[in-house]
Amino acid sequence: MRFGEQAYLPFREQFVALDPERYPPEYIDAQVWAGFWACWGTENAAILAEIKTYPSGLREVHGLAAAGDVQEIVALIPMAEAWGKQQGCRLASIESRPGWAKVLDGYEVDQVRIVKELD
Repeated sequence: MRFGEQAYLPFREQFVALDPERYPPEYIDAQVWAGFWACWGTENAAILAEIKTYPSGLREVHGLAAAGDVQEIVALIPMAEAWGKQQGCRLASIESRPGWAKVLDGYEVDQVRIVKELD
């Protein structure tokens, strides 16, 4: 398992290609390098996440993007959830295609994102 830049770099091209109109490569790189976005990865997959803090103070670990093998992506998600809990998060969310709701146990559709309560 890799974390940070070592996890991000092998999948950088896949991440920056996901939505360049909204998130230019330079922006994504800057978020990772500055530590605003965390990255977990294996040889075959990686995920990006951030911490969102709402005006109420509620904190959420928010899955931003994933690249690579679906089974390995699913295996990385508990690491992001644990990291979120360490950062004081009560929720985990993933904004992505609705199909993820079928793949991830414990998540439910909430508008256009899937959400899971962290214990």
